[in-house]
Amino acid sequence: MSVISFKPTLLPVSNKLKSLLNQTLCDYLTQATQLNQQSADRYTFNFRDTSYDAENGGFRPVEITINQQSSREWNIEYITEFAYFGSYYPELERSMDFDISNTCWFTSYSGWLSLKTHQQDAKELYQLWEGNFLAYVNMDAYDQIKITL
Repeated sequence: MSVISFKPTLLPVSNKLKSLLNQTLCDYLTQATQLNQQSADRYTFNFRDTSYDAENGGFRPVEITINQQSSREWNIEYITEFAYFGSYYPELERSMDFDISNTCWFTSYSGWLSLKTHQQDAKELYQLWEGNFLAYVNMDAYDQIKITL
């Protein structure tokens, strides 16, 4: 397994999350190589609990995108969690978004905020979110993990 190097961010992205992304990407690239597919400079990870729905709940879908810089380091562009909103016609919408590349973050209850001016709040929420997410991954809550280019 090769180890990819991540650039530092304004958020305290843990080594556990970086390791998860690294392992998932290495697994994907191994399969892609066997299928003679090309590698890319940008990947989107999709973590899904296929039983999640508006009526019964479940584990919310998560999307994480990384891109490789000319320095060969990888940036985490964004981390987004989705949830169903609405009563009669619920729709899957962004509920939380850490848009690292644009230095802002979003929650459904407060809207968009700057990572620079609200850094402490963002860090605290991010750490809570990441801890839960990694626990769900360890519980095998996401039965579908895909990478797209």
